[in-house]
Amino acid sequence: MSNTLDQLRRQFATPCPTLSAVREQYFTHIRTDRYLLNEIKAGRIALIVTRLHNSARAKPVVYLHNLAAYLDAQAAKQAA
Repeated sequence: MSNTLDQLRRQFATPCPTLSAVREQYFTHIRTDRYLLNEIKAGRIALIVTRLHNSARAKPVVYLHNLAAYLDAQAAKQAA
């Protein structure tokens, strides 16, 4: 039986997909990256977002292990 992280590794070709790719796949109800970032910063979505370097133009990314932890926490919350 494979775990969430293994499934994500098969789904994405990179260990750190862009926030846009994650939003399109898992947050289809949110239309823009800016709104998703605002929800994350406000603490309403417990997902860790980072940038690969300190440039204003660097795209925000989500590491797969952080996405897996978020998805597992959401599943546990729903099961409770």
